[in-house]
Amino acid sequence: MELKQVVKCPEGFSLVELLLGLAISAIIGVSVYNLFWSAMKLDDKMRRVHDNYMEVLMADQVMTRDLENAISLDWRNSYWDAKNFVGQKTEFAFLTQTPVGIKHVRYYSGLVDWGKVTQRMIGRLTNPSSFETRLKESIPVEFLLRQESSLSDWLNEVKNNTSIQIVAAGLKKDTFNCHYAPFLKDLHTVGAGRIVYTDSWDKKVLPFAVSCSFVLYDPKKPQAGLMFKRDMFLAPVSNYYNEQ
Repeated sequence: MELKQVVKCPEGFSLVELLLGLAISAIIGVSVYNLFWSAMKLDDKMRRVHDNYMEVLMADQVMTRDLENAISLDWRNSYWDAKNFVGQKTEFAFLTQTPVGIKHVRYYSGLVDWGKVTQRMIGRLTNPSSFETRLKESIPVEFLLRQESSLSDWLNEVKNNTSIQIVAAGLKKDTFNCHYAPFLKDLHTVGAGRIVYTDSWDKKVLPFAVSCSFVLYDPKKPQAGLMFKRDMFLAPVSNYYNEQ
């Protein structure tokens, strides 16, 4: 007797099974897409945060370096009206020792005339055309600038050799503020809480500390932004001229 194996052909999917499979596939696809999109948004946010913190770090390092090397010269026998440090609420200027000699530097916020002054980026490299596009869009941003000139050019009011360097870009307009504190002899006993800051400085002596603050503009959060605030202390100078 011969035995034959009977093979049954599989039945096709029903409409309900097909719809269920499509629904599950759609749910998985949407979940993967949302996960990928969330990761892209997080990466973009982290990049912006990193760029902003690098901008703040560079500004902090440059200003701190200059202020820690600030010097006070005796002008009694020459330029009596010359001042080693002049501070206002929105800018300050002083003499500092650099590897190539004594320089007069000025920190302030504003815009740059790209055609007349030579600029060198210190912080994050910023495309001038993209920045000007922001200005045309009425976004309230500006630069933190460092103006440098030699000691002789400053004393003789020569401006041809003045250079302007960009310390930070994308500051919210009118957020750069400066404050100044006089020397406190018993700081080690009374504590930093006794330091009193003023909005201006026009004395012959150097200030004991300079406090600077600004806000970096965030296009994603125009009303917020990254706040920078730093108290920078100058090296004490104890000669007779500076104690007057």
